[in-house]
Amino acid sequence: MVYRKHWGEFKQDALALYAKAPERARLVVKARPSTQMLVLKLTDDHVTLKYRAKSAIILNRLDEFQRELFEKMSGVAPAPQKREEPAAPPAPAAPADAAPKQGGGKSKNKKKGKKK
Repeated sequence: MVYRKHWGEFKQDALALYAKAPERARLVVKARPSTQMLVLKLTDDHVTLKYRAKSAIILNRLDEFQRELFEKMSGVAPAPQKREEPAAPPAPAAPADAAPKQGGGKSKNKKKGKKK
């Protein structure tokens, strides 16, 4: 079993392998803390694809890959993601001549002890 060198190559081949035999394909994810390595393996008992990485960047790619693979496994189209609209603009500031609120006065500065 030879490891794939490039993520794009592994992802494309893995999705194609799953599409070819969805009932037999399975994904294995192994983390090796001692070597700080992440190993991915997708197999259908006849063909095995492997990828390994030491970089933490792969976690984002793995998350996206698993989401895409699970959507295919479930047969459900992904729900459209809602874009968050920016919040309403802040309310205009109070006029400068407005009376100050009570209870928000200056805090008293504590005097430091005198040196003798």
